[in-house]
Amino acid sequence: MKYVGSIIKADYLQRTRSYAFLITLAISLYIAYTFVPAPGAAYTTVRVGNFIGVYNSAWIGYVTAIMTSVFLSLIGFYLVNNSIKKDIGTGVGMIIAATSIRNFKYLLSKALSNFLVLLSITAIVFIMSIMLFFIRGNRYSFEVTQFILPYTIVVLPALFFISSLAVVAEVFLGRRPVIQYLLFFALFNFISANVMMTKGSTMIMMLDPFGVKAVTMGMEDFVQTHFNKQLHVVSMGFNFSDKQDVKTFVFEGIQWQSAFIISRFMWIGFSLLLIFISSKFFHRFDVKERINTKKKKSLTPNISSGLITGDINLSALPVITPAYGILPFIKTELLMLFRKGSKWFWLVNIGGMIALIFAPLSIAHQIILPALWFLQVSRWSDIATKEKINRIHYFTYASYQPIKRLLVSQMIAGIILAVALALPLIIRYLINGDFIPILNIVAGAVFIVALAVCFGILSGGNKLFEILFFLLTYCAINKIPFTDYFGGLHNDLNYSGFMLAMIVLLITISFALRKYEIRHL
Repeated sequence: MKYVGSIIKADYLQRTRSYAFLITLAISLYIAYTFVPAPGAAYTTVRVGNFIGVYNSAWIGYVTAIMTSVFLSLIGFYLVNNSIKKDIGTGVGMIIAATSIRNFKYLLSKALSNFLVLLSITAIVFIMSIMLFFIRGNRYSFEVTQFILPYTIVVLPALFFISSLAVVAEVFLGRRPVIQYLLFFALFNFISANVMMTKGSTMIMMLDPFGVKAVTMGMEDFVQTHFNKQLHVVSMGFNFSDKQDVKTFVFEGIQWQSAFIISRFMWIGFSLLLIFISSKFFHRFDVKERINTKKKKSLTPNISSGLITGDINLSALPVITPAYGILPFIKTELLMLFRKGSKWFWLVNIGGMIALIFAPLSIAHQIILPALWFLQVSRWSDIATKEKINRIHYFTYASYQPIKRLLVSQMIAGIILAVALALPLIIRYLINGDFIPILNIVAGAVFIVALAVCFGILSGGNKLFEILFFLLTYCAINKIPFTDYFGGLHNDLNYSGFMLAMIVLLITISFALRKYEIRHL
């Protein structure tokens, strides 16, 4: 077990000392603060029919617990699903492969490391939930068990399942991160639709990996018992609907059913089973690169006798003509963006562009466009950091005007890709003579590329942008107004001006950070 402990410790320290973890932690704290809306807020999070609980220990503890379970399960997968990839990239995996540690123990150590990373965020959110009680509900007595029980029973098994699922996804789909993201997104929505939206029962409650159904069923039963009304949880998220008819009730917690407690241990056991099965298919870092067996033409020209004897005529050599433009850089960056990933994946992109032509205009703009752009997350995530990842930044940073030529060309190439993918939708708006949505779409394309560049340079990697981009896309598809970066919900010039200000801010920060990197290389 000494290897397991060492792997867990090293992996955990490496992750928690990164900028991506710290920024994700800060974002988690901010979102956790919104789990319990202020009395005058224009939204609700958890609501049973038209009832919400008063801000006592039970309501705040249970609400923040189920919101944390769903939220961290959603972004946690994207935060921790690169642990094996890191070992491959750094070469540590080859050392591990030479040790006596078994595949199951290695994968288990990765799952436990993932779990500890998510547990660290949960601990901070837990402290924030207690602080929210003293901020929002100081009229009621503080009961710490109303916080500890839901976090322990609901959140911890869910996070262990997500941690194990991330390892399993890496084993089977390690080279296809976009497919990992899409499959998990589909799985998450499938569970949400079939567990959260169906009528409550003991079986549905046990099949819920997030542990949310048991709490919502308890809230529904509480309202039915005290108000004699058969109501269901109609909101579990950020609901900006009208709050005029909302009534309050004093929630006192739920009685934990033994079947539900057993199911939480069953989900932990199922997670271990997934790791065990994955260990039978784990490559153990025997990763073979594809080698093109076709005969290559010799790049070495025929050497003349004059060169052999050292008789070189300098006057006959062509004159060197310096080229200071960025067009060759833009062309090269576009080719790299186009060729990245499987070429068959472009069939999906073409399908999305066709959908932009035939789908209703609102659906095309509000759902298909952000989904199509999210499919390019692996192309944009390292657009400004691939030199550092491949350790050639010492060369590129020493080139002529690396910011004005290289960085600008990378951003232009990324924007061209985004606009090209949205071109069918832009043409539809042109035909209708509606120019403000076109402006907003172009602004969204520039914004997402600027965001990728800014957070890529800030974190030194691609993970932070991938997490933020997924969260942004998920919220935008669910029509949360302040995440509408592509103008699907706004059709006015004030929004365009706000997006322009955000773009200028991101580009300014990106240039400043890159300039700092070059000076302190």
